[in-house]
Amino acid sequence: MRKITSLTPKQGNIARSNRLSGVLAAGFLTIVIAPPVAADDATFATRLVGYQETPLTINSAGSGEFKAKIRDDGTAIDYELTYRDLSSAITQSHIHFGRPALTGGVVLFLCTNLGNAPASVPTPQVCPAAPATITGSLTAANVVAVPGQGIDAGAAGFAEMLKAIRAGAAYTNVHTTGHPSGEIRGRLHSHESDEH
Repeated sequence: MRKITSLTPKQGNIARSNRLSGVLAAGFLTIVIAPPVAADDATFATRLVGYQETPLTINSAGSGEFKAKIRDDGTAIDYELTYRDLSSAITQSHIHFGRPALTGGVVLFLCTNLGNAPASVPTPQVCPAAPATITGSLTAANVVAVPGQGIDAGAAGFAEMLKAIRAGAAYTNVHTTGHPSGEIRGRLHSHESDEH
C-alpha cells in the first residue's frame, strides 16, 4: 500500500521548482546539441499561372506546379511538373533564362509535342494531355545555348543556369496551341522563399 504524504506549501513550491528546472535544463541541452538547419538552396518550386505570362498576361483557368532539386554534386536537376485546366492542348514546356516580367530564351526542355528540340540535346519526353504530372532529370547534355543572353551549351551552360535559378533569373513555362508563347508560367525560387 502506498502512503500519501502531504507537503507543506513551501515544500510543494520547491518540488515544482525542481521539476521546472529539470525541464528547462533538458530543453536548453536540446537547443545546444541540435545541429543548425541550413537553408536549402538546392530545392526550388513555383506555381504556374497565366498572370505571370509575358509579354501579355493571360487570364487562364490553367495552373500548375514545378518542383526541382539540384543534386548535391551539381550535375543534374530532378524535376516534377504538374499542369491542369489548360485552355487548349499543351504543345511544350521549358525552363527559360529570364527575370520576372521579361521573356527569356529556352534553355532546358521539359517536354514537347512539336519535335522542335535542337539536335544537339537529347530528345525530350512527350507532353501528356492535361491534367498531367511528368518527372525527369536534366543534365549538361540538355542545355540549349542562348548566345544572345550569354548562356553556353554543355557543362558551362548548366553551371550558368544553376546560378540563374538560384538568383531567381529563370522560369518554367507551359505552352499551348491557343497560347503558343505560353499559357502558364512561374519564376523559380528557393523552396524556403516566401515569394510566389
